[in-house]
Amino acid sequence: MALSKLLFPIIRALQLLTLIPIWGMLAWFVHQYDRDSQPIPAEILVLFIASLVGTAWGLVSFFQFHHSIGISILVFVMDMVILGGLIAGVVFLRRIRNQECTAVSVPFQISWGDYYLTWDNGNGWDISFRKSCMMLKSAWALGIVNCVLFFITALLALFIYRRNERVAVREKGYVVDDRRPVRRGRWI
Repeated sequence: MALSKLLFPIIRALQLLTLIPIWGMLAWFVHQYDRDSQPIPAEILVLFIASLVGTAWGLVSFFQFHHSIGISILVFVMDMVILGGLIAGVVFLRRIRNQECTAVSVPFQISWGDYYLTWDNGNGWDISFRKSCMMLKSAWALGIVNCVLFFITALLALFIYRRNERVAVREKGYVVDDRRPVRRGRWI
């Protein structure tokens, strides 16, 4: 349990550090579509809302978790709900994974089969980036990372809840044996 209580805030802080760039990048798209009076695509909106809600919940649970460990079952349930939203956002945005966001041209070519090297003295190096593609792909990848992190914190909260449930039963004078409560050696 001590390890769970130590790992929970560390992983929650990591979640916050990776959720903020997601909704920051996607807010740029929301602003662009809103400025042009166009409807916001569901691919962007689902991940944007899930990451925004996840950030708010992450902040609340980060600061309140150690004050009351009894909310650990609520943390488990909410983490699983946000995990579902993040999975939906990642699934909606999955088409971005096959997009090529950069184009690089180099002034030379090396061929391994015929052992020849060509050198172009023309334009030289050229690198081009598609900003919108790179931002969507980054948000998608960070969404996958947060799916894993929310699953881990949900499990940690469940472990803490199960441990606190056993401690509370022992403090009341009950001993749990085969899931049947016993008090001073007698069945209830």
